[in-house]
Amino acid sequence: MTSVSTDAPEICERTIAHVFHALSQPLTALQCSLELSLARDESAEEFRASVESALQNAERLRQTLLLLRELSDADDPGDISAPVQLCELLQDLREDFLLVFESAGGGFDLTCAPVHIRGNGDKLRRALFYLLESELRTPRYRSLKVEVAPTQEQAAIRMTFFGPAAPPISPDEASEHAPAGEIEIARRTFRAVGGDLIQIEFSSEQSLWLASLPLAD
Repeated sequence: MTSVSTDAPEICERTIAHVFHALSQPLTALQCSLELSLARDESAEEFRASVESALQNAERLRQTLLLLRELSDADDPGDISAPVQLCELLQDLREDFLLVFESAGGGFDLTCAPVHIRGNGDKLRRALFYLLESELRTPRYRSLKVEVAPTQEQAAIRMTFFGPAAPPISPDEASEHAPAGEIEIARRTFRAVGGDLIQIEFSSEQSLWLASLPLAD
């Protein structure tokens, strides 16, 4: 298994590179499709196809900009005056994703005793949603096991993504799996309330994340 570095400057550098790539790709595609349309479209059908392609690239760009906005807001903890029932939050998340895992031939197991944590429920739910969505883009993973174990001051969340036996992870694939913008949003959201999010292991058969959130006073 690959042990994943949590060095903050390195993560920030990778995030910036990811965002730059995510912005430049649809912008370049948008420019090229419009230039080609002006140069060679001769029929209404060709023009319509070019416009549809440009609209798709514009939507990708809009989604990336929305992601950047959320990234800039992630350090704000939001309203944390009310305690959050962590198990209810995770159960809602399970209901959202269960069909996705089942359609891939897997499942979503959740083990959690009732515990109240400090944070903003909407922001924490969004952060966890981003983490799961990011991992599900890796076709290797089909199942998820989430276990919550409260300690004296924090709730420890262990999230293990499983996949079938597969060839070992190559260095290039490990590099491509480095934390992207969505995961950086989740990490900053957890840290904004005094918690954390760390990827401990990443292999061809599983990806293990450890998160922590402070217990409510």
